Amino acid sequence: MGALRRVAMAGAAAVLALLAGCSDAAERLPAAPPRATDRIALPQEPSQVAVDLKVDLADLERALERELPRRLWQIDRPGSECIASKKVDLALFEVKSPKIECRIVGQVTRGRIRLGGKGQALLVTMPVSGTLAARDVAGIFKGETGTGAAEVAMSLRLDLTRDWTLAGQSRIDYRWTRAPGIDFLGRRITFTSEADRELAPVKRQVERIVARELARLPVKPTAQAGWREAHQVIELNRANPAVWGRLTPQAFRFGGYEVRGRELTLRLGLDALFETYVGIKPEANAPGPLPPLARRDAAETDSLLHIPVVADYAVLEPVIAKALAKRAARPFAIRDYGSVTARFEDIRVYGTGKGRIAVGGRFTATSDLPVIEQASGTIWLTARPVSTPGSRAVGFADVAITGETDIVGEAFLFALANSPEFQSTISDALAQNFEKDFESLRSKIERALAARKGRITDYSIAIENIATGQITAHGEGLYLPVDVTARVSARLQRLN
Repeated sequence: MGALRRVAMAGAAAVLALLAGCSDAAERLPAAPPRATDRIALPQEPSQVAVDLKVDLADLERALERELPRRLWQIDRPGSECIASKKVDLALFEVKSPKIECRIVGQVTRGRIRLGGKGQALLVTMPVSGTLAARDVAGIFKGETGTGAAEVAMSLRLDLTRDWTLAGQSRIDYRWTRAPGIDFLGRRITFTSEADRELAPVKRQVERIVARELARLPVKPTAQAGWREAHQVIELNRANPAVWGRLTPQAFRFGGYEVRGRELTLRLGLDALFETYVGIKPEANAPGPLPPLARRDAAETDSLLHIPVVADYAVLEPVIAKALAKRAARPFAIRDYGSVTARFEDIRVYGTGKGRIAVGGRFTATSDLPVIEQASGTIWLTARPVSTPGSRAVGFADVAITGETDIVGEAFLFALANSPEFQSTISDALAQNFEKDFESLRSKIERALAARKGRITDYSIAIENIATGQITAHGEGLYLPVDVTARVSARLQRLN
């Protein structure tokens, strides 16, 4: 589904500034810290995507209006009983008057059909008017003609079955605003029972049209397309850094519906595992068949995406190299070594175990003091990346320095590597508090996702909240849990 794709992009993009990346370094430098190989144990808690799919029922109303005939029924029944036999008490004895037969003729026509509803009830209403007459009353009189009017209403209850078929159960109801009948011999004779009997086939015809039009709704094709797309590896960002998302669907859900006027809203949902990879393109999952429909909690209206973000260390290397090159344009003030000009090359970053990362490279340092000789060698900084849940800042704890230098310059290079300026350059490159950038990015994402058009559906995504967890380092890469809360709505473009 295109809606899911955009929510995934929002979650991944929001954390890029925190995690510039992840991949293995190909070469181990001298005296390098050990390289960790532990995999990231991703949580198996599925994301829950709630989608309100809106359907305009105007096409259903037009189909009913087009196919239901204007003349609903007509009647011509000779030998009908117009006046029943009645007992008459003449004091001395009782006599029974004869029944009076007649010929009943007439027809009933309908007005314009209206479709609407509220809550769980979908209503089909139509005004009905009819004329009825009694002819050849007792073989003598021609009889009289009467009229009647009613408002016929059919109430339907809908359901989306486990095989993705939208069906409805109906109940017909109506009330006569003026019961059809005639005045005869000073009495009002009504024919509501005749009309009631003739309305039964009208009910069946309405049910048939409604069932056919509901079956035409592309609910299952929409779900099948979303199921296939959800198994794809999605490119969320092309470069600097490259970002991919992978969704593993588990179940589709249905949580009921709501009718407002001629708009039907289906409460749909998707359970899925979601992963975001920075610098590492994951393998695509092979989609299985569309599973039977499960039930969704109707009270759940928001989508909650659990997004484990895995970042490749290789993407960090150019970030640190750029920061050190920029800092090298100014001398470092090192105690006992004067003003030091440094050059940094061949930067390497990887996980070194116990939640720590290693940052290393080749250094060349020159002091302005003539008694200090130029020194060169490989220096490694190891530290544990730390963050506070909900914060956009990353810091480093337990910093340690190791390396291999020439004998003359060893103390010189270690003094440079231990200087606060050098360590803060690396920390600042990786651990920026990007709160303002984050909020600006979120605004851009929300504007971009506000309205999108798909092949079958139009949809919109409103991000309500993005929460970050605590960052941890592993041999496979850096890991940051991200939770995105969003509101997703969609609309079917047409019934056919």
